[in-house]
Amino acid sequence: MPPQPVRTPRSDDPAEAAPQRAPGGVAAVRLRIDLAYDGAPFAGFARQRDQVTVQGTLEAALGRLLGCQITSTGAGRTDRGVHALAQVVHLDVPEGSQRAASLVADPTMLRARLDHLVGPAITVWAVRRVPRHFDARFSARSREYRYRLVDAVTADPIRRSDRWHVGEPLDVGAMRRGARLLLGEHDFASFCRRAPGRTTVRRLTLATVTRPGPGRVDVRLVGTAFCHQQVRAIVGCLVEVGRGRRPSGWIGEVLAARDRAAAARVAPPHGLTLERVGYGPGVPAAPPPGVR
Repeated sequence: MPPQPVRTPRSDDPAEAAPQRAPGGVAAVRLRIDLAYDGAPFAGFARQRDQVTVQGTLEAALGRLLGCQITSTGAGRTDRGVHALAQVVHLDVPEGSQRAASLVADPTMLRARLDHLVGPAITVWAVRRVPRHFDARFSARSREYRYRLVDAVTADPIRRSDRWHVGEPLDVGAMRRGARLLLGEHDFASFCRRAPGRTTVRRLTLATVTRPGPGRVDVRLVGTAFCHQQVRAIVGCLVEVGRGRRPSGWIGEVLAARDRAAAARVAPPHGLTLERVGYGPGVPAAPPPGVR
């Protein structure tokens, strides 16, 4: 069972204790919600018109509970079919109704009721009150993703939904050497789906390829931020190296090309999980301790 959330203690910081103000001067409370989800039933995290998404489902449930329209901000967007163990969102609740006020005053109750309403594909780990300067997206200092692969001939059918069954042996050593070439700050244009007007320069602080058990390979990537499809594109190229179709040094050539056409096809989404979001000193990371 997921750990029960701990109520945020009252702060001695006047900035946190004072009433917060939403745009327009309306008093508001900012909440942080830590959640996990199975990405299979959703068209990604971000709300989309006429699509079932994680953010849309969460906001609809919050609206029902609090009696007002809610707009949330997430730590990162995940694509259709991508999972999360540690998504974080923040939202502002106007202090206008007794129902909203009573729930905001009792985060434990709000968590339990919200967890019930969002359905079995989403788990709400914790709800806590935070100061207005906390921003789920811009306050985050790191994101950690894990991509799970199976290189055995056969795969456990129970776990097919969260790992890519490659079905042939992978050279983990070669993949590891290739991954090291991506460390540091680079223009990852070859690994990113371009968005007009947005930079593709990113910093990758950790890149590991491990074999946690027979027939299993994990790729773990940690960075300050990632652009669209970056992790899946990197994994797609590392699998080409692991299969022996490309040498390890080819990863560096793809990076230097700054051309999406130079890379291999992106890995399928269902093997990818957002596993951790790190914040600054004194701000709890997600997920809660002990959940991995």
